[in-house]
Amino acid sequence: MNTEVLLFVVPPIAGAIIAYITNVIAIRMLFRPLKEIRVFGMRVPFTPGVLPRQREKLAQSIGAMVERELITAEVLRNRLSNIDINGFSDLITDFLRRDDIKKELESKGRILLRDVFFKLNSLQRLFLSAGQYDQTLDEKMPEIINELIASVEKLLKEDRVKRKLLMTVDGQIENILASIDVKKLVSDRINSLDMLRVERIILDVMTDQFKWIYFFGGALGFLIGLFQATFTFLLR
Repeated sequence: MNTEVLLFVVPPIAGAIIAYITNVIAIRMLFRPLKEIRVFGMRVPFTPGVLPRQREKLAQSIGAMVERELITAEVLRNRLSNIDINGFSDLITDFLRRDDIKKELESKGRILLRDVFFKLNSLQRLFLSAGQYDQTLDEKMPEIINELIASVEKLLKEDRVKRKLLMTVDGQIENILASIDVKKLVSDRINSLDMLRVERIILDVMTDQFKWIYFFGGALGFLIGLFQATFTFLLR
């Protein structure tokens, strides 16, 4: 292969390879390194990666977007207006039947029981202790909670109660959202995620898109190299 052919072929190929590798490195630098690197006390540029470095700002931006666009009073009201009234009651009972919720209710019940016990006068406490009523109630707390949940389920089967519950929730949506603080909830959740897990999630979702970015980067590098080679050839 003569020199002229090499001068015409090498630049496009080299441009494609360089552009492809550059895109791979650029996307990799979105996530890595996870922590800043210091040399002689000075931070090495581009460390940590873009996402780890901007994690808090990104979390706050996503939280604000979710609060502003996705979980709003209007969105929730539209959802409530279209929800099946029986499905709504089933959702509540299924939530109450979860093991972690039942244990939480049992714990709250025991705390309430102790508070009531200590608010009694000495004679009343002595009477309850002698009859071991306090201990019996404590031991039967799981059974009490099950009976309470069963009562709620029975109550929620009444259409009048279900409609009233929906109306109550609808009227309290703003207060509920204010008490939850959606922005902070989402932001804290994102900040708590391990960056390696975030990287895996994004790469799993964006794999095909990243492949096209690599491809178009290589194609663009090839065209630039081809233009450069052609331009150089014409000037000779």
